[in-house]
Amino acid sequence: MGKQMDPDLQRLLGGIAKKRSALTQKPSDASGPTRSPAGIDAREQEKHIKALEFAGIGKRYQGITFESIERRGLPPDWDIRQNYKAVKAYADDIQQNVKRGYGLILAGNYGTLKTTMAVAVMRHWMRVQDGGCLMVPMCSLIDNLFTMRALNKEEWARYERRIRSTPLLVLDDLGSENIDQGWVLSKVDSIITERYNKMLPIIVTTNLSKEELAGTYSGRIMDRLRNTSQCLVFTGASQRKVRA
Repeated sequence: MGKQMDPDLQRLLGGIAKKRSALTQKPSDASGPTRSPAGIDAREQEKHIKALEFAGIGKRYQGITFESIERRGLPPDWDIRQNYKAVKAYADDIQQNVKRGYGLILAGNYGTLKTTMAVAVMRHWMRVQDGGCLMVPMCSLIDNLFTMRALNKEEWARYERRIRSTPLLVLDDLGSENIDQGWVLSKVDSIITERYNKMLPIIVTTNLSKEELAGTYSGRIMDRLRNTSQCLVFTGASQRKVRA
């Protein structure tokens, strides 16, 4: 029979083992990464938010994913549910769709989750490909370009190049830009034409009908968008008050 360990030595070794175990579960020093109660690295979370902001996804939409939409529950509206299935099917094949320059046109009534679905596609693309993408609210596009050009021409040039060359572009609320000025339509025409020629996809959300779009933009541009996009028309009622 082996010699029994001294009780004091046994307690000492047990204490050392507990300390070693605790050290392996925490950062080794105060300069290491801190963690939130949910276990998410705070630095990684900050980096994640900056990436979303760089992609043009504002705070209101930063929590949007297909998973979050389904957790909250889709509205009972049949039209929205059918279009959601089509958008998700597009996202499931996002790599091939981006590769062949194939996009989406989400058109119809306001408040029917069109922007929400577009953001969910962006988030999926960012996750599976770590690919570049950008959402541009059309109501502020021209103001942003005009202001940047006046203040910093280099920044303006970088932003416009990014709009024209990012792998996936979302034009949110097409038709809300100030179309009274002819050069605005020319700018939109130029962006869509260049991306068409480069086979780079665009996801368009708009409250305009097909007829209104055709009456606002040139037939050539609308033809290019239709030929390189799946068009989904939303006819359901606004969900903003219902789901607020």
